[in-house]
This record gives sequence, C-alpha cells and structure tokens, in this order.
Amino acid sequence: MKKLSVPVVVVVVVALWALMGLVRIPKVASEQPDIYGFGQLPVLLDGRIQPIDSTARNAMQVIRHKSTGRYARNGGEVKTIPAIEWLLELAAKPDVALTRPVFRIDNEEIKDNLRLAKDEKHFSVNNITAGNNLERLARESGRIHSKDASLRTPYEKSLKAVADSLLIYQRLAKSFRPQHSTNFVAELAQLEAIFPTGMAAMRAHESNAEHNEDEHHQFSGLIETLIDPSIRDGDRSGVMFWPRIIPVDKSWQSLSTNLLSSISTAASAESDWKIQFHPATKAYAGMISAYAKNNAATFNAKLREYQDYLKNNGFTIELSKTGKEFAFNNFDPFYKCEILYVLAFLLACCGWLSPAKWPNQTAYYLIALAAVIHTSGLIFRMWLEGRPPVTNLYSAAVFVGWGAVILGLILERIYRDGIGNVVASSVGFVTLLVAGGLSLSGDTMEMLQAVLDTNFWLATHVVIITIGYAATFVAGFLAIVYVVRDFVANRVPFDKANRSSLTKMIYGIVCFATLFSFVGTVLGGIWADQSWGRFWGWDPKENGALMIVIWNAAILHARWGGLIRERGLVAMAIFGNAVTAWSFFGTNMLGIGLHSYGFMDKAFAWLMVFVFVQIVMLTGGLMIGTLGQAGKPVVQKSGQAAIGLPPVAQLVIEALVIVASFAITIFYLLKALGIWL
Repeated sequence: MKKLSVPVVVVVVVALWALMGLVRIPKVASEQPDIYGFGQLPVLLDGRIQPIDSTARNAMQVIRHKSTGRYARNGGEVKTIPAIEWLLELAAKPDVALTRPVFRIDNEEIKDNLRLAKDEKHFSVNNITAGNNLERLARESGRIHSKDASLRTPYEKSLKAVADSLLIYQRLAKSFRPQHSTNFVAELAQLEAIFPTGMAAMRAHESNAEHNEDEHHQFSGLIETLIDPSIRDGDRSGVMFWPRIIPVDKSWQSLSTNLLSSISTAASAESDWKIQFHPATKAYAGMISAYAKNNAATFNAKLREYQDYLKNNGFTIELSKTGKEFAFNNFDPFYKCEILYVLAFLLACCGWLSPAKWPNQTAYYLIALAAVIHTSGLIFRMWLEGRPPVTNLYSAAVFVGWGAVILGLILERIYRDGIGNVVASSVGFVTLLVAGGLSLSGDTMEMLQAVLDTNFWLATHVVIITIGYAATFVAGFLAIVYVVRDFVANRVPFDKANRSSLTKMIYGIVCFATLFSFVGTVLGGIWADQSWGRFWGWDPKENGALMIVIWNAAILHARWGGLIRERGLVAMAIFGNAVTAWSFFGTNMLGIGLHSYGFMDKAFAWLMVFVFVQIVMLTGGLMIGTLGQAGKPVVQKSGQAAIGLPPVAQLVIEALVIVASFAITIFYLLKALGIWL
C-alpha cells in the first residue's frame, strides 16, 4: 500500500483538477450580462445545430489561431478574452470591435505592403484596412482567387488567408444586427409603429398619388437600414450571413432573410398593413441593443425570454444539445489530455533513471486517467455528430492518438518496464498536438462529404484502417525508444533481456498493424465499389493505404526470411512512421484525388520535418549498431573470422545509401507536387 501511496495521491489530485473543469461552468455576476448563457443559444452553421459559443471559438481559431482573444478592455490590462465576448462586442459595438487586435499575420511581406508593425503578430481591422489597404486587399484577393491553388506563392496564400478572415469577420458582424443599424430594438419598434402609414405612403408614391413625403422617406429609410443590400439585390441564400440564428418551423434563417420575409408578408396584404416580427428577431434585437448600452438587466431579461420561447416551441432538444456542447468546449478534454501525457512522459523517463518504481506507476495511472478523458471526449463528439470518430483529419488524428494510448497501456500492463508508458504518452501528445493544428481551419464537426455519409462504412472501414495506422505508429515509436535507449545505454541499463522484450513488442505490434491495415484497405475497396463503381482506382489515398500494408508485410517477411535481425526490424519499423504519416496526412493534402481534403503548406512542411526526423533516427540506430561492432571481427557460423569491410567503412556506406534513398524520395515527391520543375 505504501508503494502506491505516491501514485494514488498524484492521480487523485490531477483527477480533481481535471474534473473541476467539467463541473465548473463559467458564470458571470448577476449585475453583468450573461454572455455564457448567450453562448449556449442554438444556431445553424456548417450543416449542424451548434451553440453560438462554438461559432465564436471556431471563427477565432481561423482568425487568431486560438480559441480566445487577448487584448485590453476599457483601457485596462491585457487579458485573455472569451471568444463569445468578442463576438458580442462585434455584434453590439462594431466601432470598438474594429480596434481589437485579433487578426494574426506572420508573413513579413504582407506586413510591409499593409504598413503594419513588424514586431507585432496581431492586428485590428482598422490596422489592416487603413488607407487604401482594403481596396488593395480586394484587388489582390480577386487575382489570387482566379489563380490555380497549386501555383500560389506563400505570400499569395497568406494574403488569401487574411482576406478570408476578414470575410468571416464581415459575415459574423452582419448576422446578429443589420449592418447599418444603430439602435436595433428602437428601429424595429419604430417600423412596427409606422408600417401601416408607411406602406400607404409608399403605394401612393408608386402611383404618383398625393402622400406624406416625410412618412415615405422615414419608412424607406428604415427598410434600407434593416435589410442588407445583398438581400435586397436578390441574394436570398444567406451566403453572406452566418450563422443562421432565427428558428422557423425547425428550419433556420439568417436575420436579414427573416426580416425581409416579415416585411414582404406584411406588405403583400391588400389593406390593414400590420407587421409582425419573429420573436427571435425581437429577442436578438433586445439583447444586442442592451449589450451596446451596457444594460445587463435588460440583456439578461431578453435572454431568458428567448430561452423560454425555445423551450415552449419545440426546441428543447436543441437547447439541451448546445448546452452540453458548451460544457464540452469549456472542459476542453483533449487539451487536458495533452497536459497529462506530457506529465506522464516526464515521469516515465524519470522511471528509467531511478530504481524507484513509483515514477512508472504514477505515469501509468496518469496515462490511464488521460485515456478515460480521451475516450470520453471521443464518445461525446460521436454523440454530437451522430457518427463514428473518424469523419475528418482532425477526428482521425484524435482517434489515432487514442488507439496508440490504449496499445501503450496494454504493453505496459504486460511488460511493466516503462516502455509502454513512454510510447503511449509521447504518441498521445503528438497526435493531439497535430489535431490542434488541424483545428485552425474552423469547425471540426462539419458536414461530411456525400461519399462519407454512410455510418456503416465509417464504422467499419475507416475505424479499422485507422486502428492499423495507430498500431504502425506505435511500432515505429517503440523502435525509436529502442534507438534512444541504445544511445544512452551507458546511463540507462539496456541489456539483452531489455532488447529482446522491446523487439518482441515491435514484432507483435507490426503483426497487429498488418492485420488491421490489410482488412481496413480491403473494406475500403468494397466501399469504393459501392460508392464510385470501382474497387480500386489508384487514388493517392488508396495507394497510401496499400503502401502501409506492403511495408508492414515487408517487415514481417524480411524477419521471417532472416534478411533482418533485431536492428533491421527496428530500422524498418521507424521508417514505417514516415510511410504512415505520408499515407495518412500527405495524400489528403495533395489537392488531387477523391480523398483530397485540401493542401496546407504548414502541415506539409511539418510532415517533411517529421519524415526527416524518422530518417535521422533510422540512420542513428544503424550507426550505433555499426559502431558497436568496431574492433570486433565478423564471425561466421563456422566460427571462422570472415573477411569484410571495417565497421567505419560499413558505417559510411550505410549512411550514403540512406541519404541517397532519402534524397531520391524527396526529389520525386517534390516533382510529383510540381514544386520541382
């Protein structure tokens, strides 16, 4: 019991810390606007009902590359600002929002062209659009848009990202309040009061009959204020307005579209013109106007009024779901998992350096706790989406990490040597870090492509092949552990028994990965036959899946045939990381093929860095093995010394072969991408 006292205490404390984020929903003082209640209101965006909080967070992710803002409020100190507060300010206080530095720009050439401070990373709309910058941005973005994506320079891609961020900003600003409105609630009340006389004056004006010109001008002015020009010009689709915030008979409309519908319905009456605005429109008008005036009491009253309307009109499920998603956003389970994986990794490394057992035990329990949170996060996302946890690159990366963590825990449970802890924590952290980078594109729970909209094949082919990816990564990271332990063998004991157990782990996981990647690939072919009418089309993603199967099979055959031994198995498993990373991420980002999900320069650069690191680890592992034979004769089975190259010469040849192979691979890869002409 004493041996477990330290691990138990640590895990209990960490578990309490993690659970505090789940039970502690952010609240504001009663005399303050309930921005978090506002954040839980349901809206329609990206094909799904979501809380306004998610809309704000996703927009901030794209614009600032973080889900929060950071600036000074009311001349005070710089603080982290919730995304929902920024969104409310954008809707209610547009002049103030224009001054907030929420746009991240890293490209130095863009800063020069827009005359932005070079030592800053975040800028306001006023900074970006100063002078004739807006005109220049519009002209340049139009030119870039007409240019093939594969031919765009880094500058052009960065400039397009800035223009896209400004478009998101504009759309959000127009979605909760008419663009030219100054007092939304007062303008609605005024239009409601003068609508009969205003319509009479307008009809008389159209027929050149006698009318009150002041009434006509006042009425026309209110219509122009409340209805966006794009709507009046025929854009009824709401492209420039999202999210859609007005619930109409289980469907959803943008604010401007609903306002136009209310006015058109009232105007179509032959007589007794009387306008009725949707309760949601009045509620949002009241909340936005109250927030603009810092009137917390009115804001909260209108918020409760709208919540009651939703409950009494069949939107209870939507309210419940958005409330739970808000709690999920606040809890942020995957970020907490990242922290736990880093802590567990450090403890596992300490376990190798210390004879005490408690560091490894504590690391194991922390990883188990993180796995529970990781699993809960996956299940909750599945509940929100109604689909398996592999609907896009983000969710697939999270799932791969989860699979690797579970395999690592199983290995640690069997061998109890700390290796499973190191692999589980490192792969879990890296995959969640990658997922965090993939979330910068916006909503990670968007609607699926039509071909993916089949739960059966998502739950079979995609899940199984993703488990195969995870297992291949685990084998590769086990091999990296082998190389690292070999490198520090003088400080951390790494005897024959340790080598043998680690090799068995790698071999067993490769067998597991081969089975799942093969079955998953075959099921993918069956799905493709049903979706596209052919089993195999040599699509880049299909080729990538086949590469993983072939590489894992090659490892097993080379091992069975005696072509490789312990160190060869390690080297091939490490290169399996590069093969899997390219097959998993690289093929998706090429911009070609039926499985393409968009090319991302930063992601591609990091992918190349990852591949290079694997090559370095592979080379290092072989070099350590060759150097370890220095001064030793090469002995044949007969016991006679064989005539062969000196170890140094072998080392040089191995290094040259690896470098040449890597250079040729990269050359043809760049050539295929059109980067190398």
